[in-house]
This record gives sequence, structure tokens and C-alpha cells, in this order.
Amino acid sequence: MKKRKILLITGLSGAGKTTILKILEDINFYTIDNIPPHLIKEFLIMILKSSDIENIAFVSDIRWKDPKRLKDEIIKIRKTFKKGDNEFKVMFLDSSVETIKIRFLKSRRSHPLQNENNSLEKAIDKEVELMTPIKEISDIIIDTTNLEPLKFREKIFEILEENKENDTKIKIISFGFKYSVPNDLDYLFDVRFLPNPYYIKELFIQTGKDKDIINYLEHFEESKDTVKSIFELILKIQKWYSSTGRVSINIGIGCTGGRHRSVYVAEKIYTLLKDNNLNVSIFHRDIDR
Repeated sequence: MKKRKILLITGLSGAGKTTILKILEDINFYTIDNIPPHLIKEFLIMILKSSDIENIAFVSDIRWKDPKRLKDEIIKIRKTFKKGDNEFKVMFLDSSVETIKIRFLKSRRSHPLQNENNSLEKAIDKEVELMTPIKEISDIIIDTTNLEPLKFREKIFEILEENKENDTKIKIISFGFKYSVPNDLDYLFDVRFLPNPYYIKELFIQTGKDKDIINYLEHFEESKDTVKSIFELILKIQKWYSSTGRVSINIGIGCTGGRHRSVYVAEKIYTLLKDNNLNVSIFHRDIDR
């Protein structure tokens, strides 16, 4: 049985804890920021009662100004979850003092330990000193000094042994150009060059899901070639995206009215992707117009 992952994320302010929560949320972790050290155990007991939550990630750090309590709680929690169906790990995000200083200056935010008597440099140095004992007992340490967002995401997947090969969600959207282009597309395919059933009286009222329209369009070689070409390109795109941790791709297929050609092509692509065990959904925006 696969164990439920419980990930306590801590580390230096400005080292990327907010970024990692977003990454983990994208791969279906239940995430929460800034839990007080003294409430961690109660939080976990409560949250683990829910069978709907598979994996959990939460942040607790210097903002509560009680690193000693945080260390004590980590030790207690490790004993509590040493056995059973849960896998508890502590991830510490580190970075160079100079990098953290630059990040704070760029964001124009104050360091949690910074005040009128404590400069940014002194606040960072103090945090390094206070958090070192926690770093020493952490299971995973990530230095984000030179880690770009994409590499950061890849690093997290590697550490968590997450295989995202087939988890990138592909959404196929058919639409009509006359009603505007959807504004959330990653890729757009214009199929208005295909023969148009709109001008054939007995086909006019049907849609690209109906057998008569399918037979009509498949009479033309360019229809089959178009489906094949788009399908093969989407397969490549999905592979590239999944390797970088991209969680979704929105693909638009448009014709003039969004009722015949785009629906036909979208349905064909959807079936082919489904047959390849990919995570795909379909939406015909203008089919009923």
C-alpha cells in the first residue's frame, strides 16, 4: 500500500517556501502555510482523519519566532508517525545570505526578524543561526541559491519520486471563430481550411459528433491528415510538458461556427489521446449555437 506523504517545509525566509507550496498543490498535495509549531501535532491528527486527503505539505518557520519549539515538535511527530501508513519528512530550504538579501530587496518586503534595531543583513544572519539546529535534523535540504523555477519543480519531483508522465491534464476545446477565441489556450489549431458541411442542406443542422458529418469529412484525405498531424504534435507537447512538471495544456480547435469541423477534429483527437491512456477532457463551447 502506498504511504501518505506528510511534508513539513521549513527553512530560511526568502528561500522559496511559497514557491514549493504552489508546486506541491499542483500535484494534489493538501497545502497550508505558516502553522504555529505548538499546533502542528493537533493539525495533523485532525487532517489525517480525512480519507479524501492523500498527501499533506505545510510550512512552519521563523515567523513564529520559536525555532526551539519547532525542533521539539519535529522530534515528537517523527516518533508518532514512525510506523503506519504515513511517511513524514522534513524539507529544509536553504540559500546563500547574499541571494536572500537580493530577494528581499527586490520584493520590498521586510524580513520576519527585521526591525528598527535589526538591519536586513543582521536579521538574515540571526535566522541562519536560529534555524541551523532544525537544518541539522532535516531529511531533505535544498539549496535554492541558483535554482530557477523550472529546475526547482524538477528537483521536487525527483525528490518525491513523482512520475508525472501521464498526469499532465489535456483539455480539448472546440469553438467558433465568429464567437471569439477562448482566452486561456496554450495552443490553437485553425481547421477552417477543411470542407465545410454547413453549406450542405441535409448536414447543416447536424454537428461534428453525428455520423453523417463524420462520413462526409472523412471522405476528404485532408481531414484524416489534419487529425493525424495534430494528434502527433499533441503527443510530443504532452511529453515535453510532463517532463517539466507542467500540470495542464489547453488546446483549442476552431472553425467558423464551432459546430461541425472543429467538433469533428476535437472528438477524433480526444479519442486518440484517451486510447493512449492520457489524462484528457473535451469541451465543445459553441456546438449548440
